[in-house]
Amino acid sequence: AQHDRIVVKTGTKIKVIPVQDVLYLEAADDYVNIHTAAGAFLKNKTMNFFEQILDPNLFTRVHRSYLVRVEQITRIDPYEKETHILILKSGAKIPVSKAGYAKLKLVLGI
Repeated sequence: AQHDRIVVKTGTKIKVIPVQDVLYLEAADDYVNIHTAAGAFLKNKTMNFFEQILDPNLFTRVHRSYLVRVEQITRIDPYEKETHILILKSGAKIPVSKAGYAKLKLVLGI
């Protein structure tokens, strides 16, 4: 089942992040950093968990450490041997693995 929000705890506060606000997710040990325009929030879950719950038409795993909202991508630049860098609308630069690039080409219809 796809989810339309992610709930995170920041100190004693509970923050509800609508999925449409998520720009990308970044693995950080046993946590995932959820990046939004309003900042980044840590969630004690794995990338695989998010890959299961987020709509695969909206989010693509481009690297073992990154899950990106496809509509945020503005550019894909070549980077070193067989790897690429994504440039997002926010200016963030995301590494893309060889497998991630193959997946991205399918999603974007390249």
